[in-house]
Amino acid sequence: MRRITFIIALISAFFGCSSAYGQKEIFIKQIAFKLANISDVDYENEYFLTMKFNKGSTYKFKIINHLDNYAGQAIIELMDANTLIITNQFNEKYYETFNFVCNKTAFYDILVRFKDKRPGNSLIDILLVQ
Repeated sequence: MRRITFIIALISAFFGCSSAYGQKEIFIKQIAFKLANISDVDYENEYFLTMKFNKGSTYKFKIINHLDNYAGQAIIELMDANTLIITNQFNEKYYETFNFVCNKTAFYDILVRFKDKRPGNSLIDILLVQ
């Protein structure tokens, strides 16, 4: 009887742990941003979008850079009004994937530009993590 209880506990622990690793990602939106020429006007070198995110949800941002051999790396800034919430560049570290855990249901601004004001062509996938 102890052996059966141990085996059931072991199986339960295995399935409990594996469910944490088997998180599902639901595709929400893809942003395609191509900048072939740099403008003297800063806002013309940026992509701007507003999206609603829900409290308690985790969102994943995945960036694919260097499409069509463009050198630029996309920098994403997630803003709540004028407050920067999260970005994929911190000091000299650059992240092609990052998660955002939403603490407040609201509309957030997403600003995309290219690092070092270079031309670029990137895709950004936004996914809901469950």
